[in-house]
Amino acid sequence: MPSVVEATECPTLLYNGYGEHNIQGIGDKHVPLIHNVMGSDFVIGVSDQASNELNLVFNTTAGRSYLADRRGLGQEALSGLGDLGLSSIANVLGAIKYAKYMGLGSGDVVLTVATDGAAMYQTELGLAESRNHSGGFDAIAAAEVFGRHMLGCATDHTIELNRQDRERIFNLGYYTWVEQQGVALADFDARRDQAYWDQMMDLVPVWDDLIDTFNQA
Repeated sequence: MPSVVEATECPTLLYNGYGEHNIQGIGDKHVPLIHNVMGSDFVIGVSDQASNELNLVFNTTAGRSYLADRRGLGQEALSGLGDLGLSSIANVLGAIKYAKYMGLGSGDVVLTVATDGAAMYQTELGLAESRNHSGGFDAIAAAEVFGRHMLGCATDHTIELNRQDRERIFNLGYYTWVEQQGVALADFDARRDQAYWDQMMDLVPVWDDLIDTFNQA
């Protein structure tokens, strides 16, 4: 079931809310034009405190030592954590919340996307440590963070969308894209139909070529 994750510090899709957050790469205070709202089944809120803190666990010596010594992670798994930036960590937490909400087990599979890498956020490590761990981020702190945000990940701020919920979120985008950005109303409303999104697959080769051309330049 397609799901969307957003920061609980700015719960626009969840509660028509607003605010600021540090899950970089996730837009806020609007409904993205490229979001297939009518094809979404869940909105799941994740706190930026969780992604900030788990970034410390996954990408510091103290955090990785805890994961190896106390959680039994091998070197391959530890190295793979470098593929998880702040948005990726939020996506993983959203997947965990979805699995718990649905009561899934070891025979089920949940697919999420690592949209950014930890290498982009090296400065964030120091900021998170200074804000929340003035005495230094050690193995005890790593255990506390892992227990609170990973093992303690619950189903709060999770909405299973019905038709009215989807319509509410879709209509909220009108103010940004039609009134403020000048998107034609017909083009905006066309996004209600799943056929609109299905035809986008025909453009994937075109987009790939454009990306290759840009990268070569």
